[in-house]
Amino acid sequence: MKTRTNNKFWKYTKITTFLLTAFVVILSGCVEEEPNETESENTTNNSQGIIETNNSHGTIGGDYIYGTAKVKSIQIVTLESFPVQIHVIAKGYLPDGCTEINEINKESEGNVFNITISTKRPKDAICTQAIKSFTETIPLEVRGLKAGNYTVNVNGVTGSFELSVDNLLEEAPGSISTKQQVITEADNGTSTSLENGSTFYLKLKENPTTGYSWELNLTQGLNNISGEYYPPEQPEGIKQPLIGAGGVHLWEIKAISKGSQQVTGIYKRPWEKVTGEEEHFMLKVEVV
Repeated sequence: MKTRTNNKFWKYTKITTFLLTAFVVILSGCVEEEPNETESENTTNNSQGIIETNNSHGTIGGDYIYGTAKVKSIQIVTLESFPVQIHVIAKGYLPDGCTEINEINKESEGNVFNITISTKRPKDAICTQAIKSFTETIPLEVRGLKAGNYTVNVNGVTGSFELSVDNLLEEAPGSISTKQQVITEADNGTSTSLENGSTFYLKLKENPTTGYSWELNLTQGLNNISGEYYPPEQPEGIKQPLIGAGGVHLWEIKAISKGSQQVTGIYKRPWEKVTGEEEHFMLKVEVV
């Protein structure tokens, strides 16, 4: 009888143990499922966060933050040439080691030049906080402007310059006793009169890319004040120089002595001997 009771006891014990084990296993499975759902939810949220960040990049221009440079001062420099050339030297600073100059945009309206210097820096970069200075030289397009006063605005800092005469290269053959008189190939072999102490401009076509250039000779009553070669105008949208295209050479010549004077020129390669087939230029100048 006792043996039978023991057998029943062990039998119930085994069944109870089995049921408890099964219950624990099932409960463990339920507990593990919850983190998986949470992890899945977190993964979805992270993905959405990345999409939102990418969209944010797009609204500010990719991976950069854009701004406006802090300009402290500007200097307007007038170059000794004709037509007159104007350069603006802008000085300022950048707020950290990652920020750099992005673009320089120039616009003109009436007698006002508006220049904007923009900056950019990587959005997520860790940068040194040291202030960095900059200097930018900006040429202005002033060829063809009328005489007058002009204002320049660079990121809110303003300056001004004056053109005393029209900044034009207009052909004016004949006897014109003004500083704006321009002599060209059309006046070859002719004569003109000039007041003593006044100047005129000689403009001849020239193409240094072929090796040819003008060699001028002036009599003692004339003085060559300056001479400069101007390349051809660049077509809009083309930044590279035009290979093989010719420009003009411009000289400013001053009368320093009364009497009959003369300008002569020969168009040749400097290293070649004169053959008699070269192109020549001659102008008689009566200084009064």
